[in-house]
Amino acid sequence: MKIGIFGMGAVGASILNEMGEYDNLYILANEERINKYKSTKLIINDKEFSPKYISKGKMDLIIVCLKNYHLEKSLSDIEKFVDDNTIILPLLNGIMAHDILSNYFKANRVLYGVINVEANKINNIVKTSKIINLQFGYEYNNPIKPEILAIKEIFDKYNIRNNIYENMKRRVWLKWMLNMGINQISALCNATYKDMSHPLLKELMTDIYKEVYTVSVAYNIGLTEDDLNETIKSMDKFKSNRVTSLTIDFYNNEQNELDSFSKTLIDLAKEKNIATPINEILYKLLKSLDDNKRQKGLI
Repeated sequence: MKIGIFGMGAVGASILNEMGEYDNLYILANEERINKYKSTKLIINDKEFSPKYISKGKMDLIIVCLKNYHLEKSLSDIEKFVDDNTIILPLLNGIMAHDILSNYFKANRVLYGVINVEANKINNIVKTSKIINLQFGYEYNNPIKPEILAIKEIFDKYNIRNNIYENMKRRVWLKWMLNMGINQISALCNATYKDMSHPLLKELMTDIYKEVYTVSVAYNIGLTEDDLNETIKSMDKFKSNRVTSLTIDFYNNEQNELDSFSKTLIDLAKEKNIATPINEILYKLLKSLDDNKRQKGLI
């Protein structure tokens, strides 16, 4: 199976780190970007990598690891590696990547995907943990189809921790519900996970999660009250001094994925006439901070 990684940020590098010895693994990009990649050696966890970069050729599986703000303008570039048999697995933050890719690649099988990994990339230097969990599959996976099992077999061979859940759309929303709280509050307060264990911030994040859950019910996503309660309970484990990816981008004056969080929820809620006052306030605060940085030429 020919597997291509499109997007060599922290997530793409974390996959390369674990699958680097797979003979049919390729880094997909146009010639300009490939020259940029090759001009500086890629260092992952202090080890130099020289992967196979290609600008043309059809893939059996494309793992899309872009930031959300790059996805739509990269569709035509991804298309160069796609034929009717190509399977596409997006591993982006948020909940919209599957729909965007499905609408563009109407003839292809587009999966739902979630990755949990602690990774960051600065220039050509990547620090990453082992992948904590990679979840993937169709919306419904009972029974699991042969092509999904074939992908799992490869992930298993390279000891990538992975799961195929019966309802993968629900899993994407479940991760998004958690991220809706931690990413926005961390960015707004420049807070570490440990900082977010403050009772008042936990109370605020609980209100965020409740709004996400209410919207999910209106769209029949399959989240349950147990999912909501487990997400709320997960805040008891906030002990590290790490910050979220949104916070890193926000305070390094980088382009960020703010619209993938509260803005997406607000738009979905309006379609169902659901009020989301907490997320609306958060979005106004974060968007105004972001806009002011842009006006000052910081981003």
